[in-house]
Amino acid sequence: MLSGGMKAKAGVVLEKPRLRAKPERGTKMVLSETTKKEAMEAAQYGMPIDRIAILCGFPAGNATQWARWINANPKFQGELDRARAQGELLLQRRVMSGEANWQSAGWMLERTRGYVARASLEHTGKGGKELSVSGNLLGAFGGQSK
Repeated sequence: MLSGGMKAKAGVVLEKPRLRAKPERGTKMVLSETTKKEAMEAAQYGMPIDRIAILCGFPAGNATQWARWINANPKFQGELDRARAQGELLLQRRVMSGEANWQSAGWMLERTRGYVARASLEHTGKGGKELSVSGNLLGAFGGQSK
């Protein structure tokens, strides 16, 4: 017997066929319908994916095991992506409708979906000249007055 499962017979080396690949560790885990539903709800709310993994029963800080499982379950990954998009759409609708407390939806979009309100202000002094800051105010912020 040679290494790697090969047999030697009368000077001929035969290879032992491998019937199927071994599944990667962590890919056989099966989620209950309750767990899947909870994961979809969390995704819709914008919970980070590493926290969703914990809800699904994967240990904290083990991104590799979660990534392997997600890669082995692309249908679930697609469902999570759709749930996140649906949650984002609901938040955007609240902002655009201007309903009471729409600001909370805007806050959620900024904090969980990467939306950023960008504003730029330019200040000039009288007649478009450079704005001067008084010595007392400048001193309060660690600057030196002239």
